[in-house]
Amino acid sequence: MALRTELEEALDALAGMLPVWLEKLREPAAFWPQFDALSRQILARAVTDDERSSVGQRLDAMLAAQGLRRPPGER
Repeated sequence: MALRTELEEALDALAGMLPVWLEKLREPAAFWPQFDALSRQILARAVTDDERSSVGQRLDAMLAAQGLRRPPGER
């Protein structure tokens, strides 16, 4: 259960960063590689299929909350 808490904390931290990060982003094309790198680090800590699915849903939700959609064909 500690791992689940760590995942939630990491996701909460990333979600909290997004508004400021997007506001200060100088080059919009740099967002996706940076976001993907950070989200991969979190996904790598998800052990079970359920955790990976939950993390993926949270990542999608945090992007949607900022009005962002992943480019087609990417994940």
